[in-house]
Amino acid sequence: MANKNNASVMAAPLSVGSSPSLKPAFRSPRRVTITLPYATFQALQERADGEGRSLSNLAAFLLESSLHSAGLNQGVAEVHSRQAKFH
Repeated sequence: MANKNNASVMAAPLSVGSSPSLKPAFRSPRRVTITLPYATFQALQERADGEGRSLSNLAAFLLESSLHSAGLNQGVAEVHSRQAKFH
């Protein structure tokens, strides 16, 4: 059980099928579950509502932005340019 003050992340298992027509797992979106303090959840929900987007979309955007700022994810810039067309 996660501590209420610490966020925990559990990623879905990675798997690649034997069929050559399937995309590799690292290229498809992955679902994760996190535990947040209530105040953090509330702040995220209020921002998501204010921006007219889902909490999931906002959380993914913020995580990708953080990785990009830290120089840890080369593909994030492409995602941001695609998202900017819709917002």
